[in-house]
Amino acid sequence: MGQTGMKKDEDVIRGVAEYEGNYLSLDKDRLVLFAVGLLESKKIEPTFDKIVVTTFRLFPKKFSLIGFAEYPDGRTIYYCAYNHCTLDKKWLFGNVQSGFKVTERGKYFLDETKKMLEGKILLTRTHQVIARRKETTFITILKKTNAYKKYVQSKKEAIGRAEILEALMLPPNSKSLIQTHLKKYLEYANRVNDSSVVEFLRFAEDKLKGDNNA
Repeated sequence: MGQTGMKKDEDVIRGVAEYEGNYLSLDKDRLVLFAVGLLESKKIEPTFDKIVVTTFRLFPKKFSLIGFAEYPDGRTIYYCAYNHCTLDKKWLFGNVQSGFKVTERGKYFLDETKKMLEGKILLTRTHQVIARRKETTFITILKKTNAYKKYVQSKKEAIGRAEILEALMLPPNSKSLIQTHLKKYLEYANRVNDSSVVEFLRFAEDKLKGDNNA
């Protein structure tokens, strides 16, 4: 692998243009899956770096860094590619070190995603509204917690482990559920485009890891 025709993989990826259709209504996991499928269709091995650049070039309005629209949000793409598409949904196989491939299960959802982007499958408005309402409710509750309020007031050092667990609706000594709840909240925050909550959750994840290592 490494070349497509006479062009290097990197040159092919640099030539990828923003998708012309409406992609804003599709969830990010499907868009990352589409990007991996595009790389495979061009006989390019979907390494993580190539997935990041391809996804961003195709869908910049969904995957740019907050405040730096010209740069990709690699961390979000990582969560979509590995945590969601690989571990949870089984649409992809692989990891950051080895690269990724679309699974047989993923091929069905890739085809479905292509049809959604082409307007051949219409997203049901009712489903979107219900999902958005649920996500907004969880994020609104989180924003009322002491941990989040201290975070936005730049009082990070004053935030204790117990307050973070409370913000994530977790009881004390619930180590096994931490990653599950963090992932759920990150997904909700990304769906409602609340960058402040995403940043808080990343801080919370690092804080909890630090406490565990202490």
